[in-house]
Amino acid sequence: MVFRSVLLLLGLWVPATVLPPMTAAQRIKLPASLKDLQQAARRDSNDAAAHYNVALALWNDKRWDDVERELETALTIEPQMAVAHLALAYLPYARRDELFDDVARGHVPEEWKPVLEDADRRYRAAFLLDPLCDLRIAGAVVPGSATALGTPGDYIAEFFFDYLQGFKALREGDYEKAFVGFERVVAAIDGDRHQDRIPDRLRWWHGIAAAHVGKWETAEYDLQWLLDNERKEEESERLVQLPLRTNEFRYVLAVIKDRAGKTNEAWPLYQAALENDVGLYAANIQLARLHEAAGEWDLAVKERQAAVNANPDDPSLLYDLGMTYAKARRWVDAAQTLAAAVEMNQRDTRALYYLGVARMTLNDPAGARQAFERFVSLAPSRYAKQVDDAKRKLDALP
Repeated sequence: MVFRSVLLLLGLWVPATVLPPMTAAQRIKLPASLKDLQQAARRDSNDAAAHYNVALALWNDKRWDDVERELETALTIEPQMAVAHLALAYLPYARRDELFDDVARGHVPEEWKPVLEDADRRYRAAFLLDPLCDLRIAGAVVPGSATALGTPGDYIAEFFFDYLQGFKALREGDYEKAFVGFERVVAAIDGDRHQDRIPDRLRWWHGIAAAHVGKWETAEYDLQWLLDNERKEEESERLVQLPLRTNEFRYVLAVIKDRAGKTNEAWPLYQAALENDVGLYAANIQLARLHEAAGEWDLAVKERQAAVNANPDDPSLLYDLGMTYAKARRWVDAAQTLAAAVEMNQRDTRALYYLGVARMTLNDPAGARQAFERFVSLAPSRYAKQVDDAKRKLDALP
């Protein structure tokens, strides 16, 4: 590999055994005790965020089966909850301390291979649903060696501290500090002049950190490089494996351009992502959002329906479609679609509230009353504003 060869020539390649010791996994900071969080989740049993918080508290106690159950419950309520997908992606590495090293060395026990395949799928889901999702869950899982951190075999002792500090800051949600740390590593290896020296995983986190702090041009450059070079290299020849694939880099690049205000450049990337994978429904979601912003309701509905078709087991996509119908004032379609979303997922109460609104608009007081009453009885406390509004609407019904 070019990067390793250059370092060997420079005499900078050193064994991992002389590197600084890894820092311990940090305990996740929580707003309340496990007992209080569990009480809140029982009280608001249909609140995905409440179950996610319980999962984090259980994570601190290393109660892995319970963690998994709470995360899956959160996703049952809100299937598009990116942070829950990311937590499930990291969970196997918390269960088995050696797993990072197993993966880095290519010696994963057979029984763990399907687990890791699912973890990679969860990782991709998290970054497709929200490329800038909160990364602090990673701070609860720390690799056992420099190799496992995603470095190409051994690493450079002089620069490893900056890499480690950048990664640590990333896991703590301090994205500015993370970006500075990664920038120092890139500068130290002359990455600005020799782009091929930058390992893929470093470039990925460098780009993600840059996006988090609004350094859009840097983030775009990193993702464009990953996209271009992923297409050029065979998977076995890549410097460092990443769970994301070529087309998913294209999609993340589109999101970064979109958030940078370059929607004209994001459009064709979203469309190309779908041309390469019609199942990449996250791109349909983004295109639907752009069509809605432009008031292009028929096109927005088309993209929402395509997302439903690509992932028919996700009731939240039906909810999204129903909301687009409502925004387009297609109330009959909205009511039918939201009713279907309620039927598929009894625990996502958002659909109940807007189903009531749709039925009320269609002059169906009995149907509206049924929806609003169910919403009031099932909605979590963080929907207090909507609950109050539903009660007012109930009072106004004949």
